Amino acid sequence: MRSLLVARVKEGRCTERAEVKKLVLQLVFGVIVFPAMLTGSLYYLNSIGFFNLTAVEVSVENLPVGQEQFLEPLVTDLKSSLEKYKNVSLWKLPLKRISSEVASENWIMNLNVKRSWPTTLSVRIQPHEVKLLLMSKGGKLTPIIKEGQMLNPVDSRQAPDVALVEGDAFEKNPELRKKAVAVIEQIPDVGPFSKKTIAEIRHNKNEGFWMTLVKSGITVKMGEEQVALKASRVSQVVEYLENRQFEARVIDANLSKKVLVRLRKGP
Repeated sequence: MRSLLVARVKEGRCTERAEVKKLVLQLVFGVIVFPAMLTGSLYYLNSIGFFNLTAVEVSVENLPVGQEQFLEPLVTDLKSSLEKYKNVSLWKLPLKRISSEVASENWIMNLNVKRSWPTTLSVRIQPHEVKLLLMSKGGKLTPIIKEGQMLNPVDSRQAPDVALVEGDAFEKNPELRKKAVAVIEQIPDVGPFSKKTIAEIRHNKNEGFWMTLVKSGITVKMGEEQVALKASRVSQVVEYLENRQFEARVIDANLSKKVLVRLRKGP
């Protein structure tokens, strides 16, 4: 009986030693051998160009409505400028430099640049929304974004569908452009009197901002204060005029509590 007990103890110790040895081998493989094999495989794949950049993807987020024709050539040019990094290993891509290059484009508000394994550079951008379009004396069209900042001029085919401002005052005075942007942002996006119904915005030192409507050619005196409230009143007036087929020449909303309408005289 005693010899049998001793034999079982020895057998248990052998089993325990075998389990410990197995665990140690697993740890060695997991900590040393496998990482070394993985590193070697990645190094080999990289050396034969497996991770070389073959595609540049540029995606636009929060695309402003009606500004597709303005952004399309800009996105195309940006993508073309990043083609120079093709055939560079994703491991060696200078992401900081690429991010700086993309951020230098004044039409881009936010961006995200990352590697998309195994062979793609992914660039996500959020563009500035063009608020107004400045027309200079030479017919040059310059998009205006928030804070009245001007972007690079565009041709008429690329121009976004926004209201025009015209004259040296807007071109030379950034504060006036900033005011104009603040005014247009208080106009509703839809309705009888909205951003899309305004063809042109002008400014007078004494009376503030004037607006010309696309469809009717009516001039709307808006001033510079309480624009949202005045816009609501003008919208009601425009709807009233349209429903009764009255032709107005001027809608003066630059008054304290009322809107004055001047009708067109008959032929």
